Amino acid sequence: MEERNETPINSNPYWWNAAPIPVGLDKVPNQADVLIVGSGITAMSAAITLLRNGRKVTVIDQNKIGSGASRRNAGYVSRSFKHSFADLEKKHGLEYAIKLHRELDESVKSVQEFVDTYHLDCELKFLGRLMPAPNSKHFQSLEQDLAKQKHHLGFEYQMLDKSELQTELATDSYYGAALIPDLGGIHPGKYHAELLKVALSLGLEVCEEVKALEICSAGETKQVNTTKGIISAKELILATNGYTDLLFPWLRRRIIPFDAYMIATEDLPNQLAQKIIPHNRVVIDTSHNPLFVRQSPDGKSILLGGLTATKQASSEEKGHHLAKILKRLLPDLEGASIAHSWTGKCSGTFDLYPHAGQHEGIYYSLGYCFVGVPMGTYLGKKLALNLLGKNEGKTLFFNRKFPTIPFYKENPWFLSTVFKYYDHLDKGTPAYDFAY
Repeated sequence: MEERNETPINSNPYWWNAAPIPVGLDKVPNQADVLIVGSGITAMSAAITLLRNGRKVTVIDQNKIGSGASRRNAGYVSRSFKHSFADLEKKHGLEYAIKLHRELDESVKSVQEFVDTYHLDCELKFLGRLMPAPNSKHFQSLEQDLAKQKHHLGFEYQMLDKSELQTELATDSYYGAALIPDLGGIHPGKYHAELLKVALSLGLEVCEEVKALEICSAGETKQVNTTKGIISAKELILATNGYTDLLFPWLRRRIIPFDAYMIATEDLPNQLAQKIIPHNRVVIDTSHNPLFVRQSPDGKSILLGGLTATKQASSEEKGHHLAKILKRLLPDLEGASIAHSWTGKCSGTFDLYPHAGQHEGIYYSLGYCFVGVPMGTYLGKKLALNLLGKNEGKTLFFNRKFPTIPFYKENPWFLSTVFKYYDHLDKGTPAYDFAY
């Protein structure tokens, strides 16, 4: 592939080409049965569930509707979890580990359920998840965990050696990989846009660029003071994930926001994207601060993410840095230009669990730790069912202990140290060696 001149890099997400951010959603009612702060996938899932059960629902967002991580993420649909099956079994017992992984599987199925029920046009494809391992230690650990999952839950997988991996991904940078055939990806922009369309058709009231300033009352009626007046609601849901602020300080102290970064190449010639990922798997390696790569849904571009929580810089600077990583990882892209480079706010938690629940009469669901598409869909619905008092709302993720640490209020001062430690662990892997 011949080298071409760099074109100006678009700082908007690639996904917005096909799913532009809606504008003009600015109706501000003064009351609702349920007020949801945040307008991403969690909010839409909860809103649809509530609307179908006869509730009047209003969604507000301090920015444009859906302009947060829901239309910025990589679009992976997986049952990933930050704790291994063995660790869960050791700490909580086998029954708990099985139940939790069944719920992770249900979160994937919940995306399929929404797509099928409402005929959503969002390019959901379960073509497999490829997990390259940079060394034998990662490879063996991955195989052991997947073997336990297959034994206890029946989840299929296949281990690939280096030569087999090269038939799946055009790189020689990894030791081997695991292939999980029943996982996949989605167009997150289209998915959110379609969910929003369904919610609006059911009567959702939505207002963009309205910041919630203060919760004035948390009694039987919640009164939320906003930049466009007071909204009264019987129930309040906070679905703000990485954009959570001090509106509810108890919650903010338990969420760790961080920046994630992605790039997308220009349209590539001669089916080059198919040469690089021949079977259109979604790819994420096993590093502590992983690299993830996939084809665009139309098969014309390659998208890559990485450098999570690294020092903040402009989208263009991060784009050039990620482009260098991309071209070292996938040498066939040496001459490709980068069309898009963007960032978004994700969030983690101190126990590395997603959390949903109710505290002081206020409902919340957030802290998805890189599984926002399936868990936002799943826990948004579960949260709504809990609010409605339905038994179907039961989940291991609801009202579990939600830890924080002393002296943490808003600024995650510890984050750089954590990711430096991850860098130390990742030395000798593409995620580290190609980045520095």
